[in-house]
Amino acid sequence: MCGRYELKATARELVKHFLHLRLGSSDMPRNDEIRPTDSVLLLTGNGDGYCGSSAKWGLVGAFLDREPRSPLINLRSEGLEDMPFYGKLLKRNRCLIPATAFFEWQAVAGGSKQKVRISDAKGKPLMFAGIFDQHRLAGKTCAILTMAASKALAATHERMPVILSHEESVFWLEEHAEFPSDAYSEIVQPASRRSLVVEAVVEPKVSPQLSFEFA
Repeated sequence: MCGRYELKATARELVKHFLHLRLGSSDMPRNDEIRPTDSVLLLTGNGDGYCGSSAKWGLVGAFLDREPRSPLINLRSEGLEDMPFYGKLLKRNRCLIPATAFFEWQAVAGGSKQKVRISDAKGKPLMFAGIFDQHRLAGKTCAILTMAASKALAATHERMPVILSHEESVFWLEEHAEFPSDAYSEIVQPASRRSLVVEAVVEPKVSPQLSFEFA
């Protein structure tokens, strides 16, 4: 799953991570914690390299007459290739969605939930696999692909974003004469090769003196 994520890397840091990427500061989203329907950064490939653009997080398929109240922010990677519409997007409209962390809510004793932040152990940007589409009313929109959680994250949530290595990211954005089904199946398997850090997020407490409404 992935209901919120963070992108605190600068455009310069992303360009260092992803060579031949054309990206300016104006392309970067302004929210530290990105939520559904927010504007997000997409990386896509073209013949000369890679470029960044903005899209709304929540996929609205071009076949829909109007924007749904709750657009799809995540799509299960398993079986996606065989779905009539989304399979077409997987084959022709792949993108990367950069992040520096993502958030989940882990069940704790007493029935409450603890917000946790999940990031790369070495502080490197995460590249989520995604798909996008262009809708006549909603504009460019996207969704993050998910897979079964790795053993390290299974206690936090049963699903996690598909996080790609640099080599997989390049492969993901390449154009293929025929969709590489076997390679895709390998990519969306629970990954254990990347070390992720899970840390509790301590939310600031609201002072009683400030928790009132003006009449």
